[in-house]
Amino acid sequence: MREARIASGISQAELGAPYFTRAHVSAIELGKIRPAMRSLEHMAKKLDKPASYFLDDADTERARGERELEIASIGGLLTFTSAADALRRAEKLLDTGDLSVRETCRVRLYAGSALNLVHRGRDAIKPLTIAQRLAGELGDEPLKRGADYQLAVATRIAGNPRGAREMLEALLRRIEMAKPPDQFMRLRVLITLGGCAQDLGEPQAATTYYQQALEWSSEIGDLARIAFIHQGLGNAYRALGDHDAAVGHYQKALASAELGRDFVGVLIMRNALAVIAADAGRIEAAYEHVARAIEIARVSGPAAYLAHCYATRAEVALKAKDSTLARASAEAAIAAVAERGADADRAIAGATLVLAELDLRDGEPARAERRMREVAATYKTLDAKAELGDVLMRLSRSSKKRGDLRAAERYASQAYAVARPGSANLEV
Repeated sequence: MREARIASGISQAELGAPYFTRAHVSAIELGKIRPAMRSLEHMAKKLDKPASYFLDDADTERARGERELEIASIGGLLTFTSAADALRRAEKLLDTGDLSVRETCRVRLYAGSALNLVHRGRDAIKPLTIAQRLAGELGDEPLKRGADYQLAVATRIAGNPRGAREMLEALLRRIEMAKPPDQFMRLRVLITLGGCAQDLGEPQAATTYYQQALEWSSEIGDLARIAFIHQGLGNAYRALGDHDAAVGHYQKALASAELGRDFVGVLIMRNALAVIAADAGRIEAAYEHVARAIEIARVSGPAAYLAHCYATRAEVALKAKDSTLARASAEAAIAAVAERGADADRAIAGATLVLAELDLRDGEPARAERRMREVAATYKTLDAKAELGDVLMRLSRSSKKRGDLRAAERYASQAYAVARPGSANLEV
């Protein structure tokens, strides 16, 4: 019931008398209780109105409450395992076309967040851009920070870590200036900045971001993200060549994920431990880790994760000189990709490199180099410097082996140019 309709030159006490108290009328007005039809008829008579005068307001308020419950439920589904359901429900709510500006902003933000969770970053950019604009029009800074952050995540997933980093650094400056600063958002931004630095081939910068995030997670008691932080540190130390430190962080991440029953986190850590075990020559341990990762990925998804796990098994099989399993696993990785995106493209690139190595073993250097050039183009698009440098050096070695010294020198020069250290960009 609208306050304006009650306050029509008559007090709440007068409106309720003689059957209902002022407190009862006030509770109806504030929506604390649902009025009986007898109450509505009594008050409508006092105002010389039909009972239906109040019913439209009651229906509108009930619909608003139902929408609020649905929007809150969608927000609660924003996890790796239930993101697809969140997206379906958000799109259904948007299709009704009966949302306020604030409701539309929130639902668009949740839809974009769900798309990010299923690694559809390119698709997430449009709803998140709309959410960002609406939050600005509303002057709602927390909503705008959420939209800005998710848009940066979508930009990274879509294959533009450099652009994502610029957006995150601008957001971090805004967070630092806020009174009080948004500590949870700062933590999320630092973790994602670490991921962007890693994508850009700057593992030392990544460790700095992740260490800052680890300090913040301990200070504010956010245990849920500790697994993400240790995973990032493991990736960074592996890139720096410190495999012992990498294994330590991966084991901590795995323990945190298992404690929180985060199955997607468990499969990611199992996959990472498989890679590092294979690097150390512990093939049986690598097979065990990746088998468990594949088992979980088949159930939990997303498809890009399953593709990564198959690509890892292909790499392990290649090290074990099991060409049959290596080829079958690489082909399974490529076939597993349903939606293209940065993660899916990386998985396909890894699998394609395994196929290129098998081509070289089979005496097919031309086909191998064609595959490697395709992978190099992918890594260039993703701005993945370390991976691109590695592929270019492979091309250089292959060219040299077949006697094309000019091509070998050209690829080596390109690899050197890519691998030159850039700015760590640590001003935060």
